[in-house]
Amino acid sequence: MKDLIKMKSSTDQDINDTKNIVQINFFSDVDEEDIRKTKWLLDKYVDMIDIIQNYEYSLKQIENGMSAYELLSAEGSVGKRESGHELTADITANSVILKDKRHANYELYVFITNNVRFAINNIKDPHEGLLSRLLFLEGRKYLKAQEYMEKGYRKDVPGIAATTFADKRRRAIANIANSLKFNLTLDFVTIDYGRGRNKEGEVGLRRICEE
Repeated sequence: MKDLIKMKSSTDQDINDTKNIVQINFFSDVDEEDIRKTKWLLDKYVDMIDIIQNYEYSLKQIENGMSAYELLSAEGSVGKRESGHELTADITANSVILKDKRHANYELYVFITNNVRFAINNIKDPHEGLLSRLLFLEGRKYLKAQEYMEKGYRKDVPGIAATTFADKRRRAIANIANSLKFNLTLDFVTIDYGRGRNKEGEVGLRRICEE
């Protein structure tokens, strides 16, 4: 097992949000840790897509005859996206992708992002589906997505108030967690409570492989 990504400790607001999502979840086998893992994956989705595209670009450069030195020089770190969403701990993940097991890690990223996208695209509620695509697949800021939903730019999805947006977001995360739990995607996410970690634990992504 090898951790690929880490995240910062949860805030009190995030902890309360997670508890609220657990309360509205209709499936008893999804617990607070599953919700935390799901929220973490959703938060990292766009970052993982960046790394996937970066790796695929590298493969094309190799096919075009670029030397290993030139490749490493060209890779660099992933830049700030138009959404304004800053990379927090993805430099480590981006480096891992370039090392000995980079292709296995790349395939894991593809597997996970495909499952996240599938779960979101299969949400039945139109408001939950749209806000999930805005927040998680496109990486829009919370307030920007809320404003978009409130003004009802989509004719097929009526506008909703800020309080309704917050509730729909929680319900969407609960539904996505159910899907990711069922298809075993959450098995690739761990929460480490080991020595030196904060009391909430440190969330990370791992490959499950034979020792």
